[in-house]
Amino acid sequence: MITFRRATFEDVFELERIRGLVRENQLSSTIPRERLLAALDTRGRGWVAIDGESIVGFSMADLPDSSIWALFLLPEWEGKGLGRSLLDCAVSWLGQKECSKIWLSTAPGTRAEGFYEHLGWKRTGLTDKGEVRFELQLAPRK
Repeated sequence: MITFRRATFEDVFELERIRGLVRENQLSSTIPRERLLAALDTRGRGWVAIDGESIVGFSMADLPDSSIWALFLLPEWEGKGLGRSLLDCAVSWLGQKECSKIWLSTAPGTRAEGFYEHLGWKRTGLTDKGEVRFELQLAPRK
């Protein structure tokens, strides 16, 4: 059974490991440790998907930027709904923090493009780095 919880500082090694094992949108270097630590506490939040005792995916949201800057799964966990659940954690948290529009980006030509479009995210162009930018308008909180 998969469970979800907020990511902690103790998870950083596993988050870095998972990020290095993805099939698409690979980085030439790891996410800087300082960025991960700030993202877990001062700038935003992170969430992990856990199978038994193993972290199998994670998402990260940045509040000052109203963005989701990480959503990664171990390859064997793709296509099982975990990405959507982790994305929902980040979107929900940003909505609770009264963000009205949030954004994310992904490398062009990846399966992630179709994933975000399927979930209702709107393509708004390219970032300065050449990634496809998506935005999601959140309903006002009542």
